[in-house]
Amino acid sequence: MPILAVPFSLAQPKETSIERGRVQAKEFQVRGIARMEGDRLTLEWSGSVEITEIQGGNMRNLRQSVPAQRLVLPASRIAKIELRGRWWKPYIELRTTGLGPLELVPTASGGRVLLRITRRDWGFARELVSHVNLELADAALRDAEGAERMGDGHTERSNGSA
Repeated sequence: MPILAVPFSLAQPKETSIERGRVQAKEFQVRGIARMEGDRLTLEWSGSVEITEIQGGNMRNLRQSVPAQRLVLPASRIAKIELRGRWWKPYIELRTTGLGPLELVPTASGGRVLLRITRRDWGFARELVSHVNLELADAALRDAEGAERMGDGHTERSNGSA
């Protein structure tokens, strides 16, 4: 299977603080890529923070880079993935089986993150989501078959000892 990749952005609110005559505003820009590699979904992102400070009559602009981060999610940790908002602000909604897997991802909350995509990448995103859902279905089938085999083995032992 080819590697499927979709660029995304994370929508973070602007932060503003005012204290003792000093105003500071921070604007975050985080961009990344979501990739399906075998039975794993990989999210990689980095970005920048633009800081504007105003104190007295002086204004200063700073730009700081945010280090690159990487998260690899096995299919077993993905609870649900859906493509939403086709024409108006399209995004991929990703939910995990717990809070832990997404704790590194900015904007993630309660085991859920919204990966904003461009309309031009809708087709790629649909393909990625379809492949992830197919992998989730395959994993569920493997689990069901494994449970069935364990159940059959247990039955045979019970029948053999009777």
